[in-house]
Amino acid sequence: MGIKTLLKNLRYLSRYNLKELKGDIQYLENHINFLKYELKDDISNLYIPEILSVKESAQYILKEGKSLVRFGDGEFKIMAGSVAVFQKKNEQLSKRLNEIFDSKDENIIMGIPYSCCHSFNSLMASGDKISRRFLYDFWGKNTDWILNRVQKDRVYIETGIFSHEDIKDSCEIMRNLWRDKDITIISGDRVFKDIKHNVFDCAKSIEYINAPTVDAFEKYNEILKEAKKIDKNRIVCIILGPTATVLAYDLAKEGYQALDLGHIVKAYDLFKASGGRNIFSDNEIQKFYGKD
Repeated sequence: MGIKTLLKNLRYLSRYNLKELKGDIQYLENHINFLKYELKDDISNLYIPEILSVKESAQYILKEGKSLVRFGDGEFKIMAGSVAVFQKKNEQLSKRLNEIFDSKDENIIMGIPYSCCHSFNSLMASGDKISRRFLYDFWGKNTDWILNRVQKDRVYIETGIFSHEDIKDSCEIMRNLWRDKDITIISGDRVFKDIKHNVFDCAKSIEYINAPTVDAFEKYNEILKEAKKIDKNRIVCIILGPTATVLAYDLAKEGYQALDLGHIVKAYDLFKASGGRNIFSDNEIQKFYGKD
């Protein structure tokens, strides 16, 4: 990787007096002159998976009628043995997420972030308001090991389809999934707190099953046992942090249509309350992604 070698050389040179490193400076100049050819090789070997846009993702989910699991920065952090906003470190959850990410089940739609392998400028051009710092800090560090594991024959949807930035392009399409249908919502016990505009209000009937908003996986066996009592004619909508990915997968294996819907409740409510606005202040964004 030409650019990585260049950065290592720059880091090496920064530790020494440049006057004493004439030979190394010449080597660096020569490297920079040749770098364009090394970068050309890097780019020609670059693999980017097929990740649908927000609108395409919503249309794909509606058309396919399958279960949905999603992997975002929280799931990838846990897979790597770290913690996420809504879930503390858990080895069993990490193992399950890794297993599911490698699953080839054709009855399950899988989401990964479009932002993990596209430039900040291209994201801004498509209307994505993702933080530049987050893009570089998280995806710049983690993209390689994630993309080394993606399945090249799989079509991925955009994980961020239910974020506050993109709900305008996806909510009405997605609402057709449960319009005039019987649904059961499994969610954190604080998810619907202060919600004035319920994205599920077009369903024929709604059942609610509450679970812990934070660290839900600690109660996973109890949650799964309760979920298996649901009539299989009902669509199961899950809003439960990283635990939702595992629960949607396990219920799909049991014959349910189970949907990991992430931030859809808060995103739709914010969208409606703001009159269709999709540009928000730093405080609004911080509150949106918080635990409460």
